[in-house]
Amino acid sequence: MSDDLEMRAAEYVLGHQESAEREAVRREMEQNAGLRAAVARWERRLFPLARTAPPAAPSADLLARIKAGLPPRVETDAIVVALRKSVRRWRAAALVSGALAASVLAFAGARLLGDAGKPSGVYVAAVNRGGDAPALIVRVDMASGRVFVRPVSAETPAGKSLELWYIAAGAAPMSMGIVGAKPENLALPAGAVEKAKFAVTVEPAGGSPSGAPTGPIVYAGDLVRE
Repeated sequence: MSDDLEMRAAEYVLGHQESAEREAVRREMEQNAGLRAAVARWERRLFPLARTAPPAAPSADLLARIKAGLPPRVETDAIVVALRKSVRRWRAAALVSGALAASVLAFAGARLLGDAGKPSGVYVAAVNRGGDAPALIVRVDMASGRVFVRPVSAETPAGKSLELWYIAAGAAPMSMGIVGAKPENLALPAGAVEKAKFAVTVEPAGGSPSGAPTGPIVYAGDLVRE
């Protein structure tokens, strides 16, 4: 099962795809049994959590951005419909971080570690900011030493770059590179351990000039076993 397929399945269930991409996933599921199975797994993990979520309304800032994004001279009824759709998506986005973490933690007890002292298994981090929708979804395969980074809602300030860091307890942050708009398949730093987190900082264009974080942390997330 590829990392990209798993991430697309998760985003499909969470409603984080545009309508065209969502329709493409629906069509692909008709021919791709692996994708159908991945979507079913994410539905089993996340739907119980979604049902427990309390009703939520968008913030004043979000409401203003929704209205600003509507085309001119839209009828009132159309505004209401668009707002309701945005509220549903906003609510789903607010669930993403907790849902991802809870879903992987639910299965952690059923899995065993590999050889003693040798990192193994697959881990996930929803890299976000204070419960917001994830900026990134990071999936780490300890056995192969690969890190799959899927951008979701990361926003890069004008004239700056977002840089991803791997941070193990008691160790200096190690750069994983610049966060772009496309998924990345990266190498895990040598000596990486399971108890770690990923963080994103705002850096000068092109990345930190010193090899260490120089700007504020805008997103962060702990690794949890899948």
